[in-house]
Amino acid sequence: MDMANKLGARKLSLRQLWVINKQTAVARGFGSSGRELAVAHVAFYSAARGALKELDYMLENGEQDTALRTIRRFGRQIKVIQGNRPRRKLQ
Repeated sequence: MDMANKLGARKLSLRQLWVINKQTAVARGFGSSGRELAVAHVAFYSAARGALKELDYMLENGEQDTALRTIRRFGRQIKVIQGNRPRRKLQ
């Protein structure tokens, strides 16, 4: 079973992730000016490039299980940001 089948048929692009991030920022009152959104945009893509480079490194070095766990963790974080999944309560 290849990585795409393990992750399901969903495809999520960086553009879609940026839209989610931007909507969240605007909903929380950040990004009211074009400058704030531009700074957030650069920061988002810089972080995304770093994450993708790390995943690429894992896959090149045969660490598919680690990469898959990382992708799943990112997915959980995205769901929390979107509000589709409640945050865990700290005890």
